[in-house]
Amino acid sequence: MKFNPFRPNSIATDELFQGRSDEMQFIERSLFQTKNGNPQHFLIEGERGLGKSSLFLRVAQQAKGEKAIDDKKIFLNFMVLNIELDSSQSFFEIIRAISSEFKNAISEREKIKSLAKSVWDFLSSWEILGVKYHKIDELKIQPYEVLNDLVANLSNLITAAKDEIDGIVILLDEADRPSEEASLGEIIKLFTEKLTKKGCDKVLLGITGQPGMVTKLKASHESASRIFTVLNLKTLSNSESYSVINSGLTIANRINTLKTTIAPDAKELISKLSEGYPHFLQEFAFMAFEKDTDGIITIEDVKTGAFGEQGALNQLGEKYFHDLYFTQIASNDYRKVLQAMANYSDDWVNRENIKSKIKIKDTTLNNALQALKTRGIIITNPSQQGTFRLPTKSFAAWINAYFKLDEAL
Repeated sequence: MKFNPFRPNSIATDELFQGRSDEMQFIERSLFQTKNGNPQHFLIEGERGLGKSSLFLRVAQQAKGEKAIDDKKIFLNFMVLNIELDSSQSFFEIIRAISSEFKNAISEREKIKSLAKSVWDFLSSWEILGVKYHKIDELKIQPYEVLNDLVANLSNLITAAKDEIDGIVILLDEADRPSEEASLGEIIKLFTEKLTKKGCDKVLLGITGQPGMVTKLKASHESASRIFTVLNLKTLSNSESYSVINSGLTIANRINTLKTTIAPDAKELISKLSEGYPHFLQEFAFMAFEKDTDGIITIEDVKTGAFGEQGALNQLGEKYFHDLYFTQIASNDYRKVLQAMANYSDDWVNRENIKSKIKIKDTTLNNALQALKTRGIIITNPSQQGTFRLPTKSFAAWINAYFKLDEAL
């Protein structure tokens, strides 16, 4: 029995968190600006598997003073409200989720609860916190009144506890999940405007979402996206991927009796298969570590761990792509079209691009493109007829990994 340090199914630990230096530098400045009364709200946009939630964890740790900022020179002391949104939430439910987390955060700090007793008393008896969603209409609660109450209490707490905290950081993870009817963009626009009108300038708002988050915010309020500085998460570089693997082995070798090393070509294959996606990297590294039996992770361990019956590719496929690639497609010819398109990541391609990568009849290609388009597996270019792309880079990365490893075996 040995301890496996890699974490394909959870947020990365500090030692496994690599890269994101540009994003962290901006967020650290945002935190410092907010402490001094000039909040710089931010939006982190990126595909699934790029580590948005891991980045948020790091932000929360720095905001609460568990980690320093500015090259370990400054420790902050914010109250942090960390909320994960979901598809079922309405306008009311989003505000209620923030309010509930606000109450929980106060309950953890007895001194602040005492200093801001009026806020605590209000939240403890606030009707919206104790009522089920389906009863909202019966109580005739108006959404804007609820938002006003939340803003007033945030402002009152910051005033009452000004010597105890630097301000409040509100982190909304998975902000792309609520439907457009939830009007998240309108909530954010009104929320920040009301804070400004109250002279409350020590609340920082950060949100994460998949590509298209900005467009979704604009759908409910045209000005909502202007509130944020948008940070687009990219994939990790090879050197950053290597650092994650090395850090994982360092952790394992502190705990396990049998020390583990990795062959250079094995490390290179893990990095190549993951194409810089942190979640993919964790999955491939985890399975390679599991398959190693002699303390040296070899390229064969990586291949076996990735392509086995319950291997990394199978796990990633089940979590992300099984429906797109297997359930909705019965034809291997159609999968070959996706394989050809994956060579171009999520860039636009035409029929000639696809035919240059695979042998396929014109009629079969036409049928495949029509079927894939109808099922929403590929996207058509509205500005250039006859060009298509895969929906995400991560889908392309998984297809590439699947066929790279299949060919290698």
